[in-house]
Amino acid sequence: MSTRSHIATNGFRNGVAKCLIGGLALALLTVVCYRLRLNVATASLLYVIVVVLLSYRGGFASSIVVSVIAALCLAHLAPPRYSFRVNDPFDIVAIIALLATSLLIAGLASKLHTATEEALSSVNRKLVDSEENERARIARELHDDIGQRLALLAIKLEQLRPNSSELPAEVRNRIDEVHRETLEIATDTQSLSHQLHSPKLEYLDLATAMKGFCGEFGKRQKLEIDFRSHDLPNPLPPDISLSLFRVLQQALTNSAAHSGARSSEVELFGVTDAIHLTVRDSGVGFDPETAMKGTGLGLVSMRERMKLVSGMLSIDSNAEHGTTIHASVPLPPRR
Repeated sequence: MSTRSHIATNGFRNGVAKCLIGGLALALLTVVCYRLRLNVATASLLYVIVVVLLSYRGGFASSIVVSVIAALCLAHLAPPRYSFRVNDPFDIVAIIALLATSLLIAGLASKLHTATEEALSSVNRKLVDSEENERARIARELHDDIGQRLALLAIKLEQLRPNSSELPAEVRNRIDEVHRETLEIATDTQSLSHQLHSPKLEYLDLATAMKGFCGEFGKRQKLEIDFRSHDLPNPLPPDISLSLFRVLQQALTNSAAHSGARSSEVELFGVTDAIHLTVRDSGVGFDPETAMKGTGLGLVSMRERMKLVSGMLSIDSNAEHGTTIHASVPLPPRR
């Protein structure tokens, strides 16, 4: 099943579930109104409250369905009761008013929900953009300033070595040790700079950038990372490439820190209308729900990045059975 079909299926199921919940709530409310012998006006008010609550939590389509159900329930309560035959013209007006009010509320709630989602998405996107700009700035500082100064220091230490023959052996050994540590710090600084802002991702394709990161990360963490890619469209939108790259970084970082596994598998592939990323390890596993509620922001960050590109993130993990993180992003239609 394609990503869009999966999203559509989940949306349809959620809508049906909300309609069923709303219908059951209205049916229960109808029984309560009958038992308490409430008049049509009071029942209408209670029905409107149910429709408002569902419109706030549900979608526009489910709100319309529940509004129609509420109008039918009110007609069922109006004299003669339980007959759907309304004799009093005022009751007919009340039912029509209930239906019109419910539909109006559903429309307003839908617009409010859409506006809220757009505002939240805009804020999240601005935060992500700010984060990426700060990453790029720090990466440039590490590469152009600190990295160059460390390289210059290593050169000066290297120049001391031919002139240190008259020095005691302990001093020569210390110079060699400082020279070696300086080179290691310079290498780590360069790796951190690339991790913060990958020039490969900026100038090359996503698969090349991911493969390069997997090689550097595996070498630094002493891990075996098997990277595979196939059927990728080219070029990819920059925001999709960046989001998937950050998900890969966070997934491998979490695996190296917590899983205990010494190897991981990464697969990046495309289908007709989507691109998929899978990161898998055979470590100790964890409880995703508990981790999402914790203080760490890694999983939350991955999920939020997928939301910004209308993608989905699934985490399949069990104790002692490893972890599989799957990210999928729908591709925009090609012209």
